[in-house]
Amino acid sequence: MSAEKTLEILEQFDFESRTLSVPELAAKLQQPQSSVYRHLRVLKEKGYIIEYSPGLYSLGYIFLKLAKIVKMDIDLPVVSQEAMRELTRSTGETSILLVPSNLQAVCLAAVPSGHPIKVSSEQGNIVPIYGGASSKALLAFMGDQIVKDLYLSGVVKKHTNQTILDLDVMLNQLEEIRQKGYSYSESEIDDGVISYGMPIFDSDKKLVASLSVAGPKERMEKKGKNEIVQAIKTAVEKIENQL
Repeated sequence: MSAEKTLEILEQFDFESRTLSVPELAAKLQQPQSSVYRHLRVLKEKGYIIEYSPGLYSLGYIFLKLAKIVKMDIDLPVVSQEAMRELTRSTGETSILLVPSNLQAVCLAAVPSGHPIKVSSEQGNIVPIYGGASSKALLAFMGDQIVKDLYLSGVVKKHTNQTILDLDVMLNQLEEIRQKGYSYSESEIDDGVISYGMPIFDSDKKLVASLSVAGPKERMEKKGKNEIVQAIKTAVEKIENQL
């Protein structure tokens, strides 16, 4: 089938074989060079293949446009659903997916445990971006100027005795988060709640969301910090592989 053979040519290109000649393609496909060249000509006319240099072919720039369309259609909560369910199963606590929105954060999804807790980060809620592990995992990678603007705007207010109201203290914490790769919070927005969080980046290394695990202090203190952090990291990697 002609269309199938044409698609097989595209499938021969990968990170190790970014440019290929007609003889190389013919050998890989076990097809006559004349047949390969005929299919290449069609792909070249449509912009799917470019002649990188005389006799060498590579994928065309049209794939950048197609990739952008696919990325626009990715539904983050749907992509994250399986990883979040596994995270809640493995930790026994609620998992939370948060995205930045101006100087706030929005909870896109939450997977409660069998013994759910009352937290501000419930699906659909707008939450402060300056408190809690979910929010700080975002804020740490948004730039210090945004943090300063946030604190100068007057929106930072006390929710509990642990809410960070001092700009310098927050900047120091965010630097520590960047170094460690994860955030920690105890009772900063919701009394008696401990949480750990990590940022999520897309394939362009752009910050898109954060993933966290939250639970009551008495339960969370009985769990191993390293195990929780590793479980979040595993879930984040699964999500990022789909972005």
